[in-house]
Amino acid sequence: GNHNAALARGEANGNIVFVGGSAKVNGDIYGANAEFKTGDTTATMNNNLVIVSGNADISNAALHGISSGGKISGSGNTLVINGWHGSVKTVDGFNNVVFKEVAWQDNGKVLNITDGENSSLKDAEIDASHIHFDDANDINDNDSMILIHAENDDNELSSSKIQSGNFTAGVAVEGDGEAKVENGDLVYHINGIHAAKQTKLVAENRAVAAAFINQGTDLISDSLDALSRDDSYGIKTFAAVQGNRSKYDVNSDIKINGWSTIVGVGSETEHNGGDFSWGVFYENGSGNYRTYNEFNNEFFRGDGSVVYNGGGIAARYEQDNGVYTEASLRAGMLKSEMDNALKDGSGNSYGYDSDTAYYGAHIGIGKVISLTESTDLDVYGKFFHTYNDGDSITIGNGNEYEFDSITSDRLRVGARITTNKENKFSTYYGLAYEYEFNGDADMRVGNMRAETQSLQGSSYMAEIGLNYQPSPESPWSFDLNMRGYAGERQGASFNVQATYTF
Repeated sequence: GNHNAALARGEANGNIVFVGGSAKVNGDIYGANAEFKTGDTTATMNNNLVIVSGNADISNAALHGISSGGKISGSGNTLVINGWHGSVKTVDGFNNVVFKEVAWQDNGKVLNITDGENSSLKDAEIDASHIHFDDANDINDNDSMILIHAENDDNELSSSKIQSGNFTAGVAVEGDGEAKVENGDLVYHINGIHAAKQTKLVAENRAVAAAFINQGTDLISDSLDALSRDDSYGIKTFAAVQGNRSKYDVNSDIKINGWSTIVGVGSETEHNGGDFSWGVFYENGSGNYRTYNEFNNEFFRGDGSVVYNGGGIAARYEQDNGVYTEASLRAGMLKSEMDNALKDGSGNSYGYDSDTAYYGAHIGIGKVISLTESTDLDVYGKFFHTYNDGDSITIGNGNEYEFDSITSDRLRVGARITTNKENKFSTYYGLAYEYEFNGDADMRVGNMRAETQSLQGSSYMAEIGLNYQPSPESPWSFDLNMRGYAGERQGASFNVQATYTF
């Protein structure tokens, strides 16, 4: 039958006809149609759309932008192919043909016109400049696909009116394509393919999650300080909580806010004239951040969160000449989640989550020098090593992301002055310099490498702290600490710590 969007004398503008789902249509499909009787004047028909999508069966149908015959003129009458492929009998009366969603098939066909002789696309402008392919996994450089094929007709298309440009595929891939007429067919060639810019965000998130675990190392170091600070021997319990806001200078700065905690039990004893302290601990941290991304010239915001849970052991030995050595081991699980992290060409957004194991160790050496009765200078160097397992996740329509493991190696050198240490309240001030040697987050999407995101570089830390011990006999000791960071890591942290000796 006749699918007429409008029966018009005079004007028919702005109609939209959807042919989609699994509809089966025989006969004529019009964007706009006019029937002329004697005495009728001219008709104009503008901006009528026919949109073909889904699995519509139109192999016995004729697609008309506007009806022919009479004195009809029109512009902007458009055929939109959106996710459909198959055969149609004839096509005519369109000013434009636009390709949006395409199911990729190497050497496949999208629009196959079976009666080319009675079709006409001669004057149609063809827009293949924003094609989105549904699947990124099978597309390779130099592949090609036929967008329009007309049987029994070799000069259906004029190549002067073809626009082509970038394409996107799934959430992971984008590239350049060119549509051109070859042997009467409109053929789309893949000329270049790379990981979509938006994928670098996923690698950045990995880098920031690793950085957040690194921050937890500070608490282990601080707990060792606390265990050996109050010079009272015995079994000790310790706990600390740290709030931090940091910004990491990866490709686009990512700011992360979070809390880290540590609780443990240990002891301090005399050993060969020196002090030996050790502890076992449980650690936990949770952080969140926002991301800003762009896909297909659209900007959007995502939300991320990281949580780690783990445990470990730490020890320090201080000789009576003030020289000390320390070490720790830790292990746990890191969970990283993203909402609205990536988009595809159809406007769908995707998130993901990833669970990986982490392992860490540190060694340190330092010397506490007495400057006066009540003032100490502590000079130290510490080396931190953290390893975060790789992972592979699937995002969107089968796009597989392979995360490499991340190794972080940091060296910190610093000094701290403690004043009025005979007092209930002692204060300390410190400066440190830290260099990250590694910290690379690498990732592959399909068979393409995304741009490396790295935490490598220098950071500077300044701290001020207050230690409170109610009385020399008191089992309690408290510590407040504020730190500021600049360089690769920027931001601040605030730390509260308590120790109880039995």
